[in-house]
Order: sequence, then C-alpha cells, then structure tokens
Amino acid sequence: MRTRVDFWLDLTLLVAFSLDYSFRFTGLSIHEWIGLGFGVALLVHLTLHWDWVVRTTSRIFGRLPGRERIRWVVDLGLVLVMTLCVASGVLISRSALPAIGITPMAGSFWTGLHTTSADVTVALVGLHVALSWRWILTVGRRMGRRVVGRDAEASVR
Repeated sequence: MRTRVDFWLDLTLLVAFSLDYSFRFTGLSIHEWIGLGFGVALLVHLTLHWDWVVRTTSRIFGRLPGRERIRWVVDLGLVLVMTLCVASGVLISRSALPAIGITPMAGSFWTGLHTTSADVTVALVGLHVALSWRWILTVGRRMGRRVVGRDAEASVR
C-alpha cells in the first residue's frame, strides 16, 4: 500500500510540475494555484520519505554506495531549489494570493530567483527520475500485473 501511495504521489508531483512549468499552457492564475498545491504535496512527499532522508544522511560519510551518494546530493539540491521556487513564487504572486486577500512582495530579484530556480529544478527532476528509474519500472510493472490480474478475474466471472 505504501509503495502505491509513493508511486502515485511521485507521478502526481511530476505531472503537476510539468504542467506548472508550462506557464504558457496554464496561464498565470492556474500556474499559481498549481504551484501552491505543489508546495503542499512536496511537504507530504518529504514527510513520507523522511525515514530515507535520515537513514541515508546518517550513512553519507560512511559506507554509502556511490549511486546512493549521488542520489542524496541530487535530492538535497532538489529540495533546496524547489523550496526557493515555491517560496519565490508565493512572494511574487499576482493572482492566487491577492484573490484570498494577501498582498505579497514583488520585485525583479524574486522574479529572477523564481525563474532560475524553476529552470534548475527541471534539470534536477530529470536526474532524480533517472536515478529512480529502476524503482519506477519495478513498481509500475508490479501495479500493472495487479490490474491485469483483476481484469482477468472479472472476465471469468
């Protein structure tokens, strides 16, 4: 059950980020609301994976395999730039926050930080997915077999 939750949350985050990064596709208002939801989902993701963070961080200076060490560095960078991206997005909001009565700060520094952190996030998300590819395929196949098995059972009845 936990693996399914992880898989679907990760896929949702990937789709949400891809949509949100396509600013011309979503427009400003939808872009900002997706970004706020993405920030909340990111916190849920970190909470669910906190055991991995603690376990891997405690082993980082010890006997951690090279691939896991690289993944830890990529994930740390990803958390930092995504945090900057979401925070700067909140600070420059022109639609979502004003709609609920909050007037955020604005300025070229925050806009530049938001754009740059989003671009760096794209690269790090690509690395994160590449480093997790084996897990993605394994879980995807396992879930696909369950669905196919259920469909076969239903057609026999």
